[in-house]
Amino acid sequence: MRFRLAKVADAATLLAIYAPYIEKTAITFEYELPSVAEFGQRIEKTLEDFPYLVAADNSGKILGYAYAGRYRERKAYDWVVELSVYVAEEAQSQGVGKALYQRLFALLKKQNYQRAYACITSPNPSSIAFHEAFGFHLIGLMEKSGYKFDKWWGITWMDLALQDSDEVKPIKKLSALTNTEINEVLYS
Repeated sequence: MRFRLAKVADAATLLAIYAPYIEKTAITFEYELPSVAEFGQRIEKTLEDFPYLVAADNSGKILGYAYAGRYRERKAYDWVVELSVYVAEEAQSQGVGKALYQRLFALLKKQNYQRAYACITSPNPSSIAFHEAFGFHLIGLMEKSGYKFDKWWGITWMDLALQDSDEVKPIKKLSALTNTEINEVLYS
């Protein structure tokens, strides 16, 4: 697999990966498929501050993507991110999500983020096990948080410490990292 930062030009391909999650699952609570233009704007906005990564096979076909985003708007939350990862149906259970997360965590550490949160539609034991394998811990369950496909779904929140210390360091925007720092992570 090869890894790189996403581009707005990837919007149609990434949206095609995301579409089955909207249309067939409650993994996302989104009901309507966004337009390619809107999805491209989401990618662009995320990349202003956070990593948005894609994994591709050796031919360049995108297999999945992962990104971080702001958890909440209040200043005190600046050191915390919320994560998302989506893998193409035909590429699931091949280590794509794991490889994306490993690189995402490494970049977030370089940016000085302290914690990462995963918001998981519940029940979803496979996603919980996936996150536990990285060291995520359960921090809460919110019952009946979303309604999709004529059913109530809960939300499981998990967290992961990204830093070994509680030292507060200024957050670096993604654009503040050098190409060398980014490439060290993507190509390691």
